[in-house]
Amino acid sequence: MSVELLRDYLEDSNAEIAVLGSCGTVKSAIAKINKLKPQLVFLDVELADGSGFDVLKEIATINFEIIVITSHDKYAMEAVKYSALDYLIKPIKSPDLTSALKKVQKRLGVPVSKSAANKVSGRLANKVAVPTFEGLLFIPIEDIIRIQSDRNYTEFYLNTKRKVVVTRSLKSYEALLSDFGFIRIHHSHMINMNHLVKYIKGVGGYVIMSDQSKVDVSRRKKEEFLEQLAKA
Repeated sequence: MSVELLRDYLEDSNAEIAVLGSCGTVKSAIAKINKLKPQLVFLDVELADGSGFDVLKEIATINFEIIVITSHDKYAMEAVKYSALDYLIKPIKSPDLTSALKKVQKRLGVPVSKSAANKVSGRLANKVAVPTFEGLLFIPIEDIIRIQSDRNYTEFYLNTKRKVVVTRSLKSYEALLSDFGFIRIHHSHMINMNHLVKYIKGVGGYVIMSDQSKVDVSRRKKEEFLEQLAKA
């Protein structure tokens, strides 16, 4: 499974997991783990310059959960040695990944269901609580113009001309904000319809928001978007 495909699997799941980064070498993995201090590491055994287990040997304190990914089952004992939470054989099947994520959620105390996830993200006096690098930030929902996925993070663009980087996936906010006029118009974009200024037709077309930003409408999302426009 490629890094991109794994990221898509995680984003489409109900798991409250934000992908902080990815690496293809032992050296870069060690540096990134030490810098980002993740709670969970998907460890591919076969790296460009060595074994995924070489990474673990260089980490002073392994205070994160590990899910081992490999093309062979011969590394099972090594995975046990490092107390890996699960062991996935390529090509990874969706049910196996879902099962592994449930183990992670149980171990870390993360909500499994969407409804539980909504309670964690929370709405307080029409504000949404978002996790940033510094802690929780409470943003007035009416201030949010659009939300954009930036692979590893999610970016909130506000009408105060401020951008807030959030350590959670875009999908986490779909159900939470749908009752407030938000709609996902692209794999990487969700907009606040209350800040919509203009829609320009095309294959998918694009919208212009109140901050003059232009956001593409994907062909797959176009029909749903036009239905929402008709209701406006």
